Amino acid sequence: MNPWLGQLKKEYRLGKGGALGALIALLLYLGLGVYTAWRMGKPETFFAFCAFAVMMHVVYMAGYLCVSYFLEQKTLHIWLQTPLSVSKLLLAKLVNGLGALALSLFITSVVTLIAGTMVMDIFQFNSDMAWSDVIYIGTFLVIHILLISFYIGLGLTFLWAIYLVTTKNLGKVSGWVIGLGVFFFGPWLLAKWEDTKLFDALFIWGKVNLKYSDFVYGVFKHVYIGYYFYHLLLAIVLFLAASWLIERKVEV
Repeated sequence: MNPWLGQLKKEYRLGKGGALGALIALLLYLGLGVYTAWRMGKPETFFAFCAFAVMMHVVYMAGYLCVSYFLEQKTLHIWLQTPLSVSKLLLAKLVNGLGALALSLFITSVVTLIAGTMVMDIFQFNSDMAWSDVIYIGTFLVIHILLISFYIGLGLTFLWAIYLVTTKNLGKVSGWVIGLGVFFFGPWLLAKWEDTKLFDALFIWGKVNLKYSDFVYGVFKHVYIGYYFYHLLLAIVLFLAASWLIERKVEV
């Protein structure tokens, strides 16, 4: 068997409990939404519950990886002695997390679609909206939730690598302090950089208009291919940096 596929199965077994727990929590939450809508006599309440559940998937990967990394730290020396590069070990975790995210988001999206079109009639809120609009907006949102959640997961992986390095060299308290510092100031620095004219010149290109109908155009007007390219580069840098830190500064 391919060693990486074996690692992938190992990560599946490690994360299966957490993913199953999250799925049970999701079903209980949706059940609460059904009960609340029934008690209030307002079907749109259940739709609101569903929509909130869909949007909360942006932090799904962060939660999944937090559990996975916490469990891994208990036997970190064994994990690092696996005859695979750290990049492949981390990739196995990310792929499993993405699979769990996709399954949970698919279930939630289907329930939301049913709630919006059968339990209540969302088309009554805008006469210009059609099924094609629902599919278009839903697909757009689901794809971006997957991307954003995976992106946040990569950021958390980088933070974990920094925590491991600083904890090993400076102690656990310093690891937390530096990790929190990067968590709060990193996004702030990136926001400052993305607000510069140089950033616009380098990455705000390839404008794609998303006009599908008058209704959709009022929600999503356009995107820039360069902006996606920028975040792809940043994601690769975060992953490679995390792999390098763990492999060169943590592994013994």
